[in-house]
Amino acid sequence: MASLTEEIYRTLNIYKRNYTEYTKCLVRGKEIILDGRPEEKVRQFFIYFLVNQSGLFPNKIDIKVESDHHDIELYKAVKNQYFKPYSPPIMIIEVKREEENLLNHEKQIEKYLKKSCSEIGILYNYHQIIAYTNRNAVFRSNNLNSLTDIPPLVLQSSNDIENDILDFQKAVNGSFDSFNYLTNKYGKYALNTIIFRLKGEQLPIAGCFFKFQDNKVYYDVYGKYAKKQQSFNYQDFEKLVSITY
Repeated sequence: MASLTEEIYRTLNIYKRNYTEYTKCLVRGKEIILDGRPEEKVRQFFIYFLVNQSGLFPNKIDIKVESDHHDIELYKAVKNQYFKPYSPPIMIIEVKREEENLLNHEKQIEKYLKKSCSEIGILYNYHQIIAYTNRNAVFRSNNLNSLTDIPPLVLQSSNDIENDILDFQKAVNGSFDSFNYLTNKYGKYALNTIIFRLKGEQLPIAGCFFKFQDNKVYYDVYGKYAKKQQSFNYQDFEKLVSITY
């Protein structure tokens, strides 16, 4: 196997200025210093694979870098801009310098998976790839042969948001049952903003803290504090507009 340095120079667009090596991050779109940053070299190599060789980007995944203290996060690509509730990353990737022993970082990736409720974690140091699966805080590890083993893991991962798109479309078309299901799942707290319309009202309403009781929907107006919740009869529901994080 070629060394990381050889692969970096063969793969990335590296340039020098004032005797310092730089490249441009394909996700952040900004200039990155490579000199003296061995983990950054590994990360940029991994990002290059995701963007240019995995077949996942941009139609199947979104990529975040240095998000919530994670080196790289992968999310399923959003298919509807009006239905973007919070969802944990489907994969968290932690990169380490080339000579690092990945087994020393198992507890770190397990902690990240547990805290974020993500299903898959990857430890990567260019020479070795270890995949961790999280099922109800029970972790299993598996050594992968190459980066090309990662796309199947991403595509096989479950995603509740994808499963709920049909109900979202029904609620947009006026289905109260679908609206009630979605607010119960995504609107119990103030994590997401749910915008909906009522019959006879000129302006849409942004709400949170939803609950359905005695044929009435109770909710708080998003961003406003009131001792008593607002409410409406379920027959007055017109349509859902959006659910966004």
